[in-house]
Amino acid sequence: MKIPLSKYKNRLGPPPTDSPAANGPRYGRTLLKYSARLLPCLLLAACASSPERSRAPEITLPDTWGRKVSDTTPTAWLKDFNSPQLEALVTEAMRHNPGLEAAAARFAQSIAEARIAGADRMPQAGLGLNGTRQQISTFGPSSTGGVIFENYELALNLSWELDLWGRLRDRSSAARARAESSQAELHAARLSLAAQTTKAWLNVIEAQQQLALAQRTAQAYRNNQEALESRFKRGLTEGFDLRRIRTQAASAEADSASRQRALDQATRNLEIVLGRYPSGQLETLPNFPALPASVPAGLPAELLQRRPDLIAAERQLAAAEREQRAAQKERLPQISLTASGGSSSQEFENLLDGDFSVWSLAGNLTQPLFQGGRILANIERTASVREQAAANYRDSALRAFFEVESTLAAEQYLRREQSKLALAAEEAAATETLAWERYRNGTGDFLSALDAQRTADSARSRQLGVSNLLLQNRIDLYLALGGEFADQPSDHTYDKNVGARLVTPAENKLAHRGR
Repeated sequence: MKIPLSKYKNRLGPPPTDSPAANGPRYGRTLLKYSARLLPCLLLAACASSPERSRAPEITLPDTWGRKVSDTTPTAWLKDFNSPQLEALVTEAMRHNPGLEAAAARFAQSIAEARIAGADRMPQAGLGLNGTRQQISTFGPSSTGGVIFENYELALNLSWELDLWGRLRDRSSAARARAESSQAELHAARLSLAAQTTKAWLNVIEAQQQLALAQRTAQAYRNNQEALESRFKRGLTEGFDLRRIRTQAASAEADSASRQRALDQATRNLEIVLGRYPSGQLETLPNFPALPASVPAGLPAELLQRRPDLIAAERQLAAAEREQRAAQKERLPQISLTASGGSSSQEFENLLDGDFSVWSLAGNLTQPLFQGGRILANIERTASVREQAAANYRDSALRAFFEVESTLAAEQYLRREQSKLALAAEEAAATETLAWERYRNGTGDFLSALDAQRTADSARSRQLGVSNLLLQNRIDLYLALGGEFADQPSDHTYDKNVGARLVTPAENKLAHRGR
């Protein structure tokens, strides 16, 4: 089906009434002039907006969290630990971690893919130069041996599909939603890397303290061994006690070596997170930072708008919905316009001469009738993808609520465990001192003294482990609530299309290039 040109004669000028050589230059110039005027309008019309926020998953949410928390909102949690060393390490990880660089590259890739999808809605223009040389043989009584023809063409070709039903717009919008999902995933990667760095840093501190405890224990056993050997030489103790203390001293030395190995492993792991060579030479603080007093909270419904992984899941759902709409519109007619203007001549030097100008303008409408079931199958496919995205969104939301509730509960349990272990360690230390005094005075037995020392060492070690777990659980709580990992510096901007996140200048440039 062809569209009559009379519909466009007022825009493009009257059609030629004489030969193309007489009217072609004027009509070609008119075509190019109006095309230049319409191009900004076409570009504006081709802009696709991001899909609206999808409906929240059908989950019955409580008004408050199951555990009592303060009314503060998630803050820049690195500042809460009051450690310049930690902040410097996280900054280094943000700059050099290969995993984060890969996530940033995926975000840049999604921006480029969104631009590619949006390009289908733009008018397409191309400049072509063609040349042919052909010889035609003649036969008959007066054969000339052949005739050589030459023809050269220079043309500007324009084409544009009229997106009347919004099919291309839906696809472009879906690509934008996927780019925003990638942006949220990049933010999630940054949060995760900050947490991973902090946890690795805490593990190094614990490994240092566990090593120091093991070394003190080994030294205490060596001192007791020397004392028992002296008593044994004077006949004040039995060989059984001496062999037991030698066994415990050797075990303590082995434990010290094991703790040294654990420290080396923890140090190298932190260096890998930082993007350094794992030399095992990194030094950290000797003690744990103080646990922040306040617990950041908020309302359960706010979690859907804060956590970057939930934002990414929602954007994937929005993209799937737009893809489904675009697939359904494949059944509708497609209308496109094509135009060409240039010159054609048998002499190459005449291509820029206006007397040899040519032009063409055409329109076509295509209605899909039969494609072997491809369109219907694609509609079913996009519907299935949409159902998967909706299920993934709901699953992600449930897991997010589980993480918040479980970390809130774990904080109370760990605090209680820490306080009891502190009391146990204090009492065990006093018992150990008393047991060895009684043994040296002859009022106590050797086995009771050894048992008291082992109990005290175990209590101290468990106390260090729980202190680390309590700090790491607080980090998990920050992440579960979608808290930021750094204060908002002046060189970052807020992106309203994605939610609560920080956008670096490079990301902001990429994002605006894709719009």
